[in-house]
Amino acid sequence: MKQETTLRRKEAMKHINMEEFANGAFTVQVNRAMEKVMKNIQDPNTDAKATRKITVTIAFKPNETRNFVATGVVAKTSLAPELGAVTTMTCGTNLKTGDDIEAVEIGNELPGQMTFDKNTMYGNEAVQVDTETGEIIGNNKIVDLRKVGEV
Repeated sequence: MKQETTLRRKEAMKHINMEEFANGAFTVQVNRAMEKVMKNIQDPNTDAKATRKITVTIAFKPNETRNFVATGVVAKTSLAPELGAVTTMTCGTNLKTGDDIEAVEIGNELPGQMTFDKNTMYGNEAVQVDTETGEIIGNNKIVDLRKVGEV
């Protein structure tokens, strides 16, 4: 008798429209996951060739009498991680205080070099600098660059 009931239930199972499943939440979650994946693919800070995934999980938890089933829907994404960045730093002890540790990003500079941009600090005074020649504009004073770090 039990086998007969099972067969009747299989025949009675009708097609479930997944676009309307969970009041449309299933479709919303999948579309949101697709949008995340497409944004990740277009992000220049990620590996273009990395595989992205969307995993859809539909969980079913029936009650004791098996006539009621709590159903949960979750769409999870697996995205490409952002690419790392590499830089160079120099570190050492502050020679003025003797005990403070200093770390500075080098960038395109070499340790001991000075960088001139259009507004450079000389001591406590801001000065205009010609970026091509390194000359201080509008100042006729001679500047000893060896003493700039001492001020």
